[in-house]
Amino acid sequence: METQIAMAAAAMEVRATGFVAIVERASKQPQDLIGKGTTIESAICHYFSTMSAVNHVWRRETFKGILIHIYSEGCYTMLRNPEFMGVLANMSFFGNKMVRSVDAWKKKGFTAEDQLKSFVKHCFAQYDVPEFMVNAFGEENKVHMLWYIQMGRGDSIKKLSGFPVAFTGKMAHEFRNTPSDMSVNKAIRRAQALGFGAEKQRAELIAWSALSDSFENEAFRTELVKFFATVKGEISLDVFQTVLEYVFYIRAQNAAFTMKGRTWDALLRQAVEWEREMLKRKAAESYNQWKPAAITNFYIEKEDEVFSIIQLTNSEAIYEEGYEMSHCVADYTDACAGGESAIFSLRKFTHENSDFERLATIEVDVVAKEIVQAQARYNEMISEKANEVIIKWAKQEGLSADYDFYVPVHNEPQPAIQLPQAAGNPPMQRQNYEPYRDAGFKETTSDRNIGYIIIAIMKILWLIAKCSQE
Repeated sequence: METQIAMAAAAMEVRATGFVAIVERASKQPQDLIGKGTTIESAICHYFSTMSAVNHVWRRETFKGILIHIYSEGCYTMLRNPEFMGVLANMSFFGNKMVRSVDAWKKKGFTAEDQLKSFVKHCFAQYDVPEFMVNAFGEENKVHMLWYIQMGRGDSIKKLSGFPVAFTGKMAHEFRNTPSDMSVNKAIRRAQALGFGAEKQRAELIAWSALSDSFENEAFRTELVKFFATVKGEISLDVFQTVLEYVFYIRAQNAAFTMKGRTWDALLRQAVEWEREMLKRKAAESYNQWKPAAITNFYIEKEDEVFSIIQLTNSEAIYEEGYEMSHCVADYTDACAGGESAIFSLRKFTHENSDFERLATIEVDVVAKEIVQAQARYNEMISEKANEVIIKWAKQEGLSADYDFYVPVHNEPQPAIQLPQAAGNPPMQRQNYEPYRDAGFKETTSDRNIGYIIIAIMKILWLIAKCSQE
């Protein structure tokens, strides 16, 4: 037993010696451009190569000490992850600002993520720092890393070096309460919006928008945050991004443009008109037409309504569809031109109105002969009625279907019925949940009635058989 323990200890010492040797060699190489590679050694060499071998040699010594200590603590997963190793390299740039010795840290936690957070906190934080701030060491901005260090020594958020936004006390409070998975830029915008009175959902929207991409012309961006924080009603992210693109475009043309006296409704209307004009220009510049897929269009009349499904076979038609439906179908022009996908538009006409209503945009995987998407305006789920039309068309064309559609909640449970599938296609999995239902070949009212009749007949036959036995 003692021999086995001694052998295991010797093996560990050999492995440790090998890792230390790799680190020692890498720490002595000259500064040069070296790729990360795919091995631990190549990654170590890469990060050492980014540090000067002449000036600030202490950074290399700090990184070397960090790697060896992390290895000695058995945090091997952390060292095998290139992103985590990048965090350790970034920490070494602030080795002269550490509040505790690297060697004093002991492994905490069972996951590499928890171990890394514990190590960063050990090295730089004497006071509590918001958990999301550790993400700064995984980014490229060294200023954000410095903010972690300053907060760790007890500095006020409002006094952080080079902080781009003038925070109020409420904003600083909200900044400290940022969710742990958010980046520093998004955290700033979220806290700013909440400080201006935005509800949580609106603050999240602002944080994930283009307003978090930069802090250039911050006075104007702050004006935008303040404006959008108080707009009433729901705003979807795609609509919000469209309005922002319009505002930034106008601002670039006219530096005197401000938000003073503007309303959301007017701004939205102007942004929609501008987007439509931009799409027309784009369509004119890159017009493309392709051979239609071998899937025919569809036409069905129900009482005073007429439904048609038509294939869109040029870029202009697809741009127009995307504009009217407020989604990104225009991105599929290349796939259509290459014969991989086909885009169809489901439209409803009425006898009283010469115009039509767009109900759904449909994508068909031409190779698999499968409907992979069916979206209403703003990428919402299509209606039950739209789904019924699409399924009839799919049956006609031998297409399978895999998309979601909206079904109103019914108080009375419906009997489970095995639904037919398109010939030649594998059966689709149906999930029975409300108010949404996976698309499939949905039973009609007549199908359900037939089912009830069959069940009733079977019960009668069973009763007759039982009586005859008696």
